[in-house]
Amino acid sequence: MLLNRDRADEIMDRERVEALVVSTPINTYYVSSWATDPSWGFGDLALAILPRDHAREGAVLTIEIDAGQPQQRDGTWMRIVRGYARKAGTGPGGILTDPLIRNDLPRNHQEAVASYLTELGLERSRVAFEDQGLAIDVRTILGDGFRFIGARDLMRDIRMVKTPEEVAHIRSASRKTELALQISAEAIAAGATCAEAERCFWSAAALAGGRPVFLLITPYRPGHGILRKDTALIPGDMVTFDATAEFAHYTSDIGRTAIIGEPNAEQLRRYNATRRGWTNALDEFRPGRKSLDVEKAVAQSIRDAGNPDFRACGVHSVGLEHTDHPHPGGGIHDFELVDGMVISCDLPWYQPKIGKFHFEDLIYMKEGVVEVVNDADGRLFSCVGGRTYRVE
Repeated sequence: MLLNRDRADEIMDRERVEALVVSTPINTYYVSSWATDPSWGFGDLALAILPRDHAREGAVLTIEIDAGQPQQRDGTWMRIVRGYARKAGTGPGGILTDPLIRNDLPRNHQEAVASYLTELGLERSRVAFEDQGLAIDVRTILGDGFRFIGARDLMRDIRMVKTPEEVAHIRSASRKTELALQISAEAIAAGATCAEAERCFWSAAALAGGRPVFLLITPYRPGHGILRKDTALIPGDMVTFDATAEFAHYTSDIGRTAIIGEPNAEQLRRYNATRRGWTNALDEFRPGRKSLDVEKAVAQSIRDAGNPDFRACGVHSVGLEHTDHPHPGGGIHDFELVDGMVISCDLPWYQPKIGKFHFEDLIYMKEGVVEVVNDADGRLFSCVGGRTYRVE
């Protein structure tokens, strides 16, 4: 199960809510494991209701034509799947005179939610809704005795602590991202421009069974600066990668650097200092620490290890979202680390005359152990003789 039920119970008790109503594909999938191609692709066809009381059964609510679609992966653990009569493309309620649509179903998802909450005996309860517009519509149906709060960041709060199944998906996503980055770097070693290598990444991630999401690939020439992506690269040029690919909808986030030819002595010194400082700082990742404090400690550790120009790093949670922790208002806010998180740490650095590096690893915090989830030794490539070599 993707859902961390214990964590959900804890947060629901804290917020004094009797149920969660989620409606984006990400959270419907997380809460119920329901994901069909139509419900994921169209975005608001399927919803899930999770009562706090385990004696009350949760349910998936979706349009009738979606209910029989093939499930992605193992399908929902919820026994109850209810349809409603929205017909895709015609708006709420559909065309009820169509003989292919049952007339005894709720006419839209608002009525379906209100009906099931009433069936659960929660029509006068306090409920958390991911979509507050939907919550207002449901309250219009159920009356003023029904109360609601927002659940967007509440759901992110729940999702911070990963279940074993989630961690397995993130490991797979990381592996597929690394394979795609390796292919992309191999293309550069063989003479490809960054624009051509970018296309290699998108193809390779998909061929490995992942879904490519994001690649920031930047060619850089020391003493000159950033180059166009279609520039022919020459010895001494550097290429940074910041990449994300998904597996089973779970993300990775990995940064790497490739150098055309061998790194010079100063580049190697700065790289090794960054690597040592990062390794020395892993103990800073502890439950209860604030992310901004951890960022400052990591940056100082890298400076102390011999890279005095290193300025700052970035820490965020990873999971079903690239930033899988509460960030009210859409910003990247300070957050408290908790046991069971998977965290990304960006380590960008450049010095105009020396070069540009980008490294990024995923770490898993669990019961006092800090584990680097991805390949911890593949951060820097040297492109020589048509192939890549790891720089240790």
